[in-house]
Amino acid sequence: MKLPSTDDKKITRKDIAEMAGVSVSVVSRALNNSGYVEQGKKQKILSLAKQYGYTPHPVAMTLQQVRSRQILFFCKDMQNPFNVDLYYGMIEAAQLRGYLVLFNAAINFDRIRDIMVDGIILQNDRLASIYAEQYGKNYFLPVVAASFGNQEKNAVSIPIVEFDMYEACIRAIEYLRKNGHRNIAYAGPYPRTDNNARSIAWQNTMRNVFKDRLYDYFYGIHYSELGPMEELKKFRADYMNPFSVEETYFEKGKIAANLIVQRNTDATAVICFNDEMAFGMIAQLQRMGVRVPDDISVVSFDCTNQRDAHYPTLTDIGVNPRYQGERLANLLIDKIERKKIAYISKLPIKVFPGDSVKNRNALV
Repeated sequence: MKLPSTDDKKITRKDIAEMAGVSVSVVSRALNNSGYVEQGKKQKILSLAKQYGYTPHPVAMTLQQVRSRQILFFCKDMQNPFNVDLYYGMIEAAQLRGYLVLFNAAINFDRIRDIMVDGIILQNDRLASIYAEQYGKNYFLPVVAASFGNQEKNAVSIPIVEFDMYEACIRAIEYLRKNGHRNIAYAGPYPRTDNNARSIAWQNTMRNVFKDRLYDYFYGIHYSELGPMEELKKFRADYMNPFSVEETYFEKGKIAANLIVQRNTDATAVICFNDEMAFGMIAQLQRMGVRVPDDISVVSFDCTNQRDAHYPTLTDIGVNPRYQGERLANLLIDKIERKKIAYISKLPIKVFPGDSVKNRNALV
């Protein structure tokens, strides 16, 4: 084959495999420092990668031989209590294994080259997909990601610890139906065209109930769907840009509450995107004289440590996010230490009853 020039910026793993006389999977194991590769072949692969500019920085090469015993959590919004709990779970698990967990809220994958860490934990499916497509092929660091069942194009090479939000939303609907609710709405921070697993599960399940009125019960927050309301335009940035620093879930919950009152449907319950959005929605509903759960019941996800700090206590479908954080940290450290890992780990889904759901069966 024709060898690439040193100025070629499109060098691929396939190119390196052909030059080294090995398979692409062997190249991937060598570059990701994951799994066994015969030492001579590994050194040849790394040498070719360096020669043809596959790695963007010498730090990545150094990390093949030297461990910092530090891992990095990439997360764009730490105002969300779920991510705070996730982080503390990582800290606790990593500490037991002699590692520190660094944190970066200003998402910038290009800065990886300047950071001495042994591996990376990505916040969610979307970031994992972007990393895999745009950056992952250029770095040697082991990477794992939290996953929430969203339909992203994720590389199978990135191990995940998944809380399946699609299944969780189905469980939420089942729970509400057992409590006598039939007309169940949904409130989320994104438009209905977004491929979020919660939104898709609700649409697929409730379409048979609402028929052509389905989207009267969908309280999605996006300025382009809500008309010329100037105050809503500020929310465009955090939807369009996955690297924006903070999500405004609490504020979007307040807007969802306004939509609930404006549309005045016959919904007796609403499934909310997450705890932070639910807190904002309930607070605004109460300001407008709508009682939760007497007038409308609310179910959320996440089960953060903030549940008991708000009234009424949320009914949550989820897992303890600290547990997911622990699993992520241990998964990454196992990968760093070249232990056998499962590339897909699913977390059990549980119902955490609270005071935000009214049992309507007692009214019959």
